[in-house]
Amino acid sequence: MSKLILESLNNDRLKVFHGLKSFRKVGILGGGTALSLQIGHRISYGFDIFTYNKLEPSLWRKARDTFGKGTLRLLDTEDQLNLSTPESVYVTFFYDDYKPLFDPIETKYLNLLDLKDIAANKAFTIGRRPKWRDYVDLYFLLKKDYISFENLITMSKKKFGAGFSEKLFFEQLIYWGDIEDYGIEYLVDNVEPQVIKDFLELQVKNFTSKFLLCGRP
Repeated sequence: MSKLILESLNNDRLKVFHGLKSFRKVGILGGGTALSLQIGHRISYGFDIFTYNKLEPSLWRKARDTFGKGTLRLLDTEDQLNLSTPESVYVTFFYDDYKPLFDPIETKYLNLLDLKDIAANKAFTIGRRPKWRDYVDLYFLLKKDYISFENLITMSKKKFGAGFSEKLFFEQLIYWGDIEDYGIEYLVDNVEPQVIKDFLELQVKNFTSKFLLCGRP
């Protein structure tokens, strides 16, 4: 069992995380919260559970029984269930076509996606509908050497195939016009947005320069 950095959760979210133990057979915790629990870089607010089988019709009832009568169902489709617990904590169950490349990290609560799978998911998201927290998460994964930029590209292509656009990903790392909210609660020293922007732009520049020089297969 891996040691978790539970300081990334306040009391309400910790209570919900404990409740998620009931869903160990349903899916794996991914997203920013799974990352924060492993590297302790920022506060995260919601829980994204990735499932690799279609959602059972009984999932909403089980969630309501687990979290209490005040639980609100915000979205309920064949592929996704979004809810808000009585503590106003958001929980999403999401059917994912793209299975993990790596074994999950085992915990006594809900298992977590491996950091490298989280990194690939972040790259995929940034190439589509990014939020500032996605850039922050990717910054820490790269800056702290949990993954190299070159390996990130390789794994994203392996996991998502044609669904991952390297071109769009690079464009989103150097274009910031869509970002409106830069608010982040750090558990470590605050990192200014410009520092993150400069770092990620440099990753793109170094990567593209390398393959221009040596020739890309």
